[in-house]
Amino acid sequence: MRDRFVRTKSVNKFFDAIDRTNQKRKGVERMVLCFGEPGLGKTEACLHYAAINGAIMVRTLELMTGPWLLRTIVYELGEQPHMRSDKNIDLICELLKEKPKVIIFDEIDRFWRTPRIIETIRDLHDLNFSTFIFVGEDQMDKKMAQNRRLFRRFVEIIKFERLDLNGIRDFLSEISDIKYSDDAVEKIFLNTGGKISSIMGAVHHAEAIARGLQSKMIKGADLK
Repeated sequence: MRDRFVRTKSVNKFFDAIDRTNQKRKGVERMVLCFGEPGLGKTEACLHYAAINGAIMVRTLELMTGPWLLRTIVYELGEQPHMRSDKNIDLICELLKEKPKVIIFDEIDRFWRTPRIIETIRDLHDLNFSTFIFVGEDQMDKKMAQNRRLFRRFVEIIKFERLDLNGIRDFLSEISDIKYSDDAVEKIFLNTGGKISSIMGAVHHAEAIARGLQSKMIKGADLK
C-alpha cells in the first residue's frame, strides 16, 4: 500500500470551502463547519491541510477545560502560554492580528454541551476574524444549530460522505500496489459501504491475498 493522501470529493469540497472563507473581506464571519460519521477521513484531511498551508490544528480532549484549551492554542501558535486565561486571550489576539492563521478544532463535539468553551472560541473568532474550522462527527450540524449566535457564523458547512463505487475505484488506484477487477471493486464497495477506514482494511487484506497468489490483479472471487 502506498503512503499517499487521496483528495476525495469530500476533501476537495472541504479545501475549497476553506479557500472561499479565507478570501472573504476582513470584518465578516470566517467560520467553517465540517462534519460526518467516523472513518471518512476528516482528521486526515485537516492534518494534510494544516501541513501544506501553515494552519494550526487543536485536538480537543475529553478532560480539556477552557483554560487548558487557551494554553493549547497559544502553544500551537508558537508561544509560551501564561497561567492566566485573560493573558492568554490577549496573547492569542495579538498573535492572530500580527499573523492571521487558520485554526482547526478537531472533535469539537466534546464541547457542544459546554457553552462557556464554545462561546470563548466564538469570542476569539469575533475579536480576530481569522478562519476557524469546527470538525465534528455526524449530526454535528444539528447540534451546533441549537446555538443560533454561533451557527449563523458558519459561512460554509461541509458534510463528509462515504465513497461511491467510482470513488472507491479512484481511491484504490491511488493507494494500492495492485489492480482490481470491476467485480472486486464492487465487492469492496458492498463490504465496506464506502467507509474509508474500512476500505483501508480491505486493501491490506486484498494485497495479502495477491502476495499469496503471486498476482498483481485481484478479482472478486479472490476476496473472501
